[in-house]
Amino acid sequence: MKIVSLQSVGLGTYFSGNEDETTYSPTLYTVGDRIERVGYFDNGNEPKVTEINYQQGDFDAYGFEIYTVHTSDGHIRVLPADKYIAEWSE
Repeated sequence: MKIVSLQSVGLGTYFSGNEDETTYSPTLYTVGDRIERVGYFDNGNEPKVTEINYQQGDFDAYGFEIYTVHTSDGHIRVLPADKYIAEWSE
């Protein structure tokens, strides 16, 4: 089983279309898709999500659960597991 996407719960990206309208959209990471950056035009050079992993551990008696989102440019985003819902596939 592997994770194919993550969607935020209670978090999101802020979008403002105009002064009268403001919306929040959930953050979505999908393996194979590009990372969207708010405020930047799509020029085709945005990094793609290469893999998403789930990790849990024990650090100084405090347990933690995280997702790591790996991108094609070598970066890793560390996200709290309690703020995201994962879609798993075989």
